Amino acid sequence: MEHWFWTILCALVLVWYFVVTIVVALRGGTDIKKMLAKWKQEMEE
Repeated sequence: MEHWFWTILCALVLVWYFVVTIVVALRGGTDIKKMLAKWKQEMEE
């Protein structure tokens, strides 16, 4: 393989991108659930 450095670098960047995307999606989903629960509680009061 002639360009092993760039291949490894690109693979690491892609893995980092997917990890960050998954973390943001999970935390965002949790925040949205909390927000909706809070709104529901406020509407019932």
